[in-house]
Amino acid sequence: MEQDQLINNVSDTALWIAAFRALESERPDAAFKDPLARKLAGEKGFQMVEATPIKQHMAFAMTTRTTGIDKLINEAIERGIDTVINLGAGLDTRPYRMPLPVNLHWIEVDFPHMIEYKNQLLANDIPACHLQRIAVDLSDDAGRKALFARLGAETKRALIITEGVVGYLTNEQGARLSKDLFAIPSFHYWIMDYNGGLRRHRRTGVLKKMLTRAPLQFDVDDPIAFFTSHGWKVYDNIYLLDEGDRIGRKMPTLKFPYNLIITLFPKKAREIGNKTYGYVLYGK
Repeated sequence: MEQDQLINNVSDTALWIAAFRALESERPDAAFKDPLARKLAGEKGFQMVEATPIKQHMAFAMTTRTTGIDKLINEAIERGIDTVINLGAGLDTRPYRMPLPVNLHWIEVDFPHMIEYKNQLLANDIPACHLQRIAVDLSDDAGRKALFARLGAETKRALIITEGVVGYLTNEQGARLSKDLFAIPSFHYWIMDYNGGLRRHRRTGVLKKMLTRAPLQFDVDDPIAFFTSHGWKVYDNIYLLDEGDRIGRKMPTLKFPYNLIITLFPKKAREIGNKTYGYVLYGK
């Protein structure tokens, strides 16, 4: 199957990422274990991995994203959250694989077909905490605001997660999401991954053919400043290469001339590399 026929919509990318999680989990030195990822990814997810033109670099980024966001979730739990609301949850399995407090409420929100798929495949698997799934099209402004108002009334200290979501939004959609979340008093924290300028443009170019039908659209020079301008404060910001060091992983070797730049200017290259991708915990 051609690259541009593998990913037909944003939901298909969940199969892709689940396959990367499965491959990481099956390594002898795995940074995390996700025993459900392989069955969730299915054959199509692994076809996507094989078609990925920068497979090793993508695997590194998805591994560090997973462990980095795991770390931020644990920080939010230590801050006393009572609920996690995972928007665009895709095929995430944290309620099953993380050692979460049994009294924690975890809510997954996604398209109806994604919720149905996940409910079917995980029907016999038991989560570590209270788990609820809600089918909502988050691109529907009225439906999204109604959902936020309802969940806001039902929670006291909630954490929002938008892993792998913001990149597919337009700048205007990203701003509306940020402002809508900030407007709910009980939504205390928000975790997202973000791309800096260098990585954003490079990744879009390399993966453009695969993502023709699910293009990356969010395009601001300073994502952190973009969201803090809406009132959010940065509580923790984990950079790509720093997270790799924490879990004992190195960025795969880059081709010329990037490898030469790294050799000649290692400190500057690391500074630039760190700023290309990260995972942030915002709060109010």
